[in-house]
Amino acid sequence: MTGAPIPPITRVKDLIASRPLVERLLGGARMTALSIRGLLARPPADSEWVIFPFYHWVLDDERGAFAEQLRNFRKYGDFLALDDVVSLLGNSDRLGGRFFCITFDDGFSNCYTNAAPILADLNVPAAFFLPTNYIGLSVDKDWDRLAPFFANSWTRFRRRFDFLTWDQCRAMLRAGLSFGSHTHTHMRLISNTSSDVRREMETSKQIIERELGVPCRHFACPWGRPGRDFDPAAHPQIAAEVGYETFLTVQEGPNLLGDSPMMLRRNAVTPSFRGGCLRYHLWLTR
Repeated sequence: MTGAPIPPITRVKDLIASRPLVERLLGGARMTALSIRGLLARPPADSEWVIFPFYHWVLDDERGAFAEQLRNFRKYGDFLALDDVVSLLGNSDRLGGRFFCITFDDGFSNCYTNAAPILADLNVPAAFFLPTNYIGLSVDKDWDRLAPFFANSWTRFRRRFDFLTWDQCRAMLRAGLSFGSHTHTHMRLISNTSSDVRREMETSKQIIERELGVPCRHFACPWGRPGRDFDPAAHPQIAAEVGYETFLTVQEGPNLLGDSPMMLRRNAVTPSFRGGCLRYHLWLTR
C-alpha cells in the first residue's frame, strides 16, 4: 500500500489549489460569468414545486456558508424529507407549497463532521447516497483502493476525501437523517451491461440494509446525466425492479406534481456558492 500523495482535503483553499493553474483561472472566470447571469434568476413561476439542492461535501471552513444557504432556502420554501417528497408527488392532488429536499452524493466523512451537526441545529432533513464499496475507507490508509474513485470524478477538482464509516452512518440515522444507494463502485451505468447495473444496485442495497437495519428505498445515479450517464428508458426501470422507489438524476429544474419519482431532477450546489452564483445554480434550468 503506497499511501496518498497529499493529505485529505479539508479546506476550500486546498480544494481550489488541487486544480492546475489554467483550470483555476478558467474556473474563476466561469464563476464570475455565472454570478452575473444569476443576478437575474428568479424562483420558478409555479406556485408549487420541489427543488433538490444536492451537495458532495461541506469542508471545515464552509460550515457557516452551508448554514447560511439553508437559512436562505427557508425564505422561499420549507424542507421535506425524501420519503415525504415521494408521497407528495405520487399521492396528492396538490403539493401544497414550495419545498426543498437536501441530498448529498458520494458519502464523504465531512458529511458527518460538518454537514450533519448543522442539519440537526436547523432541523433540516437530508438524504445521503453511498457508494458502498468505499464506505469506511480513508485517504491515509486506503489510497490504493480510493485512487480510481477520485481519478474518475465528475469534477476537475483533484478531490481527496475520507469516506463515512458505518458507525458514523448509524449515528446520522439515529439523528433523523436517511441513506440511499449510489451504486456499489460508483459505476457509470450507461457504460455497463444491464446485468452489471442490476448487480451494482442490488449489492449496494443489500449492504446498506444489512449495515443500517432499515430499508434502502432510494437510488441516486452516479454522474446522473440522462442519455450520457444512464439510459432513461432502461435504468430507472431496473432500479424499480430491484426495489427502489426513486431514481435521482442531475438534470436541473423543479419537480412538479405528477412528475415521476423515478426521474427526479436535482440542482448541483456547493456550500461556497453565494449571491448570483447560488441563484444561478438554484433557479436556472440549463
